[in-house]
Amino acid sequence: MAVHEMNNPELMPSTDKDRDINIWDFTMLWAGMTINMGAFTMGAQLYPGLSPWTIIGAILAAYAIVTSILILAGDIGIRYGIPFTVYIRSCFGYKGAKIPAAFRAIPACFWFGFQTWVAAVAIGKVLEMWVGYTNTTILILIFGVLQVVNAVYGMKAMAKFDWVAIPALTILIGLVTFWLLQTNDATIGDVLAAPSLDNGSFWFAVMAIAGIWITMGLNSPDLTRKLERSRDHSSNNFFIRNRKPFIAQITGLIVIGSGILMVGMIGGILTGTWDPIEIVLNSMSSPIVLILSMLTIAFAQWSTNTAANLMPSAYILMNVFPRLNFAQGVAISGAIGLLMMPWVFADNLLWFSVITSGLLGPVAGIMLADFYLLRRGRLNVNDFYDPKGPFVYQNNYNLRAFLVYGVSFLASVVFMDLAFFVGLTVSVAGYTLLMKPIAKPAGEVVLQTES
Repeated sequence: MAVHEMNNPELMPSTDKDRDINIWDFTMLWAGMTINMGAFTMGAQLYPGLSPWTIIGAILAAYAIVTSILILAGDIGIRYGIPFTVYIRSCFGYKGAKIPAAFRAIPACFWFGFQTWVAAVAIGKVLEMWVGYTNTTILILIFGVLQVVNAVYGMKAMAKFDWVAIPALTILIGLVTFWLLQTNDATIGDVLAAPSLDNGSFWFAVMAIAGIWITMGLNSPDLTRKLERSRDHSSNNFFIRNRKPFIAQITGLIVIGSGILMVGMIGGILTGTWDPIEIVLNSMSSPIVLILSMLTIAFAQWSTNTAANLMPSAYILMNVFPRLNFAQGVAISGAIGLLMMPWVFADNLLWFSVITSGLLGPVAGIMLADFYLLRRGRLNVNDFYDPKGPFVYQNNYNLRAFLVYGVSFLASVVFMDLAFFVGLTVSVAGYTLLMKPIAKPAGEVVLQTES
């Protein structure tokens, strides 16, 4: 294996100089990722199968699970500055790591394409009102290119965009909710008391919601490796070391994320449709409010797509094709997302999300078991970039990890309503059992802290 296959400069451990995202930028990035129409749609599609109170319970349970995984995985980035696609070399082997990473890239590209389509349709409605003409295909291409350009300039540029977009989006989403209630002569109490069929599964709902974010759970190190370190970043106290990402994710993910799902639920209950554009068209009588609402829908996709979808898939592509740089990885990821035409599957987002949680839950379990149970958080960073290092396994593939992954995924399929829980549990237990005889903590912890 040639050295260049291991050492793409943009996948090397981040130095102190690279860590230029403060806690406020980090919070805005998470808020930007959570305000999206995928989550809005998910909230609407859960009704009438579940009651409003059950949906709220599923939202809170899902975000508690996701936040826990984000913090646990993010500690890898805080301490060692290596991205997800590099860390899993220790789990699957130097070449084997490319396979689960590719599985991670699929939903990232899918959601980029889907949310770009939603934005294009929303902007098209505005153009129809203004000039009487629209072309969804052209708008998809234009909006896709704009997002790619923003993402190419890195996390700092994404955060700057979010500082402008998130306050405006929060106000506008609040106005949309107010107009929905006013137009339908309803109150929040009426929404919460809405009758349901009660033929849905609570745990299926939890998995569907968590499935949106389990992808970012894997890529949490990609974000935290750019976060400014605290003075006590080397503290042995896990909670002190990770207090910045915890605060940011409580605010940006749980509070904002739960809110957008609940707004989607309100829209679905009051209008009987999951489509945010149809909900707005059927509820907003004022042309000005209607236009503002459509622009809200469009820019909500932008704030999510850059950090949650384009950046992770770009890192993965750079690992699979080491000669790519970040800009090329972002551009290719965007093109793949549009070519997938995910809008064709718009009526089945719940199922796509649950399948995603079953596909990637075992990867999360293997990664966390490897870091916490086997290596006890002690790594020699150089091992991850040495083609003759300890992760060669069987011709650069760890067959034990792939066996555990296959069994865990099959178990997830059998117990679909509990796909994520089953996949995570089986993978943690199986990987720990099979790998314990050969995986050892590093004798020396190597931290990349130089500027």
